[in-house]
Amino acid sequence: MGLNFFNRDDRDMRFVLFEWLDMEKVLGYEKFSEFALDDFAMMFDEAYKIARDFIGPTFKDGDEIGVKYEGGQVTVPPSFHEAFKAMAENGWIGLASPPEYGGQGMPAVVSGVINEFFNAAHFAFMTYVGLLVSNSGVIVNYGTDKDKEMFVERMITGEFGGTMCLTEPDAGSDVGDLLTKATPDPDAGDPRIYKIEGSKRFITCGRHDMVDVIIHLVLARIEGAPKGTKGISLFIVPTKWVNEDGSIGEDNDVFCTGIEHKMGIHGSATCSLSFGENGKCRGILLGEPNSGMAKMFQMMNEARIGCGVQANAAAAAAYDAALQYAKERVQGPPFVDRSKPRVPIIQHEDVRRMLMNLKAGTEAARAMIAYNFWMVDVAHNDPDPEVRKAMGMRSELMTPLLKSYITDMGAQLCRDAMQILGGVGYCAEFPIEQHYRDIKILSIWEGTNFIQSLDLVGRKLAMAGGSVYQNFLKEIFDYTAAYKEDPDFAKEFKMLFKAAQATGDISMKYMTYFKEGKIQLIPLSSTRFLDCLAEVTMAYLMLQQGLIARDKLAEAKEGSANHAYYTGKVASVKYFCNNFLPNIFARHTAISQEDTSAIDIPEASF
Repeated sequence: MGLNFFNRDDRDMRFVLFEWLDMEKVLGYEKFSEFALDDFAMMFDEAYKIARDFIGPTFKDGDEIGVKYEGGQVTVPPSFHEAFKAMAENGWIGLASPPEYGGQGMPAVVSGVINEFFNAAHFAFMTYVGLLVSNSGVIVNYGTDKDKEMFVERMITGEFGGTMCLTEPDAGSDVGDLLTKATPDPDAGDPRIYKIEGSKRFITCGRHDMVDVIIHLVLARIEGAPKGTKGISLFIVPTKWVNEDGSIGEDNDVFCTGIEHKMGIHGSATCSLSFGENGKCRGILLGEPNSGMAKMFQMMNEARIGCGVQANAAAAAAYDAALQYAKERVQGPPFVDRSKPRVPIIQHEDVRRMLMNLKAGTEAARAMIAYNFWMVDVAHNDPDPEVRKAMGMRSELMTPLLKSYITDMGAQLCRDAMQILGGVGYCAEFPIEQHYRDIKILSIWEGTNFIQSLDLVGRKLAMAGGSVYQNFLKEIFDYTAAYKEDPDFAKEFKMLFKAAQATGDISMKYMTYFKEGKIQLIPLSSTRFLDCLAEVTMAYLMLQQGLIARDKLAEAKEGSANHAYYTGKVASVKYFCNNFLPNIFARHTAISQEDTSAIDIPEASF
């Protein structure tokens, strides 16, 4: 069993769920009426044990033993089997999945916060869990009753695995170029069954030995369908055929041709798959023909939000490791008095700055993640259709922020954590170098972060005629106006107001670029605009938390754990506003220059 580095302080997670978010609103919905906040508090304790005792040992095993490929089969380390079994047997796989299919039916916000535990322990292992849950959700929403009966519960209970199969050797970000084809199977006796032929690449968890059957959701083009994404359909393709009576039949002509050897996430099998090489691969059409891309976006959007969860979990784990080391490592006298004895490095100014980057950054990201999951619960369950619509669209607006900003920031925070440890942080005896290697993939897969910025600018800002974005900015402006004279946070509220103004000005510039034919300026700066909106959003949420923490600090007993926590929360809020938000003004200045050097330079001059 591998070396276990798991050591998480869950105090901020509890604050988010039990002291900040309006959980009474969520628990007031009929779907969640049987739950109480005390139930979730107990679940935190149990989730911690699962993360520590079962997932934690997979961290080093996954990296050092990794996945092995031989003859089309992929094996994972023994500790993975133990962790997967523990999650399946104790109901942790389907926390938010429907009870009628073996899930626990919990609010998405509870599942999302608890999943930080599991991903902090080892997010590469959690790819096996997250993908099958998202896969099952697509089948629940778009499959027939028979599809649900055949596949969903067996996935949620850990009997079947699940993936999504989009990427091909010649179709990456531009999915519409895919070549995998589907033809009706005249011998099947069912018009929904097609023969599938093609190959997919970079398929996460595409083959492994923790389950006997993996359910692939495969994008393919039915012969004669339109070109591009408008002609793509979605198919349920099991690795072994599942018979009408639920029994497992013959192999379904799905073959793993190899796995990738990667910089990180060595425990997550990244597979190349061949479908129908022998003409015997069958797939079940999910929904209507040519509607596959829209259905797959449900899974992709969940995966994009999951990237933010994974990145922040890894960064938070790196923070915990760096904090522990900084308290123990003694090096050098204080800067202000070099005559004094050596002190723990946590007393050195630059180390404290980097620790605050980690603390404030992960807390702000956690706030945005949890707020998004809370909105998902409201969007799916509120009795008022206008509320459901508004929260659903705001969640859509924030999805690219969660995926892009948090994954980029998470990598930077892991870098800071490694810097705190110095040379030993670069060595494998400490966990941070693995977090640093593992986390990089999150800015690449599920749509690169540049693609997220184009989605934000090209689609999300324009939702409902631009009102979703504009209403959100107005909400922030109104909030800052209400608290601009706050005795403790006046400076921070004014900083947020100016940052939101600068962010809004950039989006107005984009409208001008469209009108003036300067559209190339938009992709030159769209990632920077996304970062601006993300930081404004997180500062807005952090200031909400700061006001609560300030009031509770006044009631907390000095010297108590609560007093220390609330003091730290107030410090995090101030630090984030005063050290992250100023980045927006630099980006605004750069974008305002309308510099086209990157466009104008001849290719030969690079």
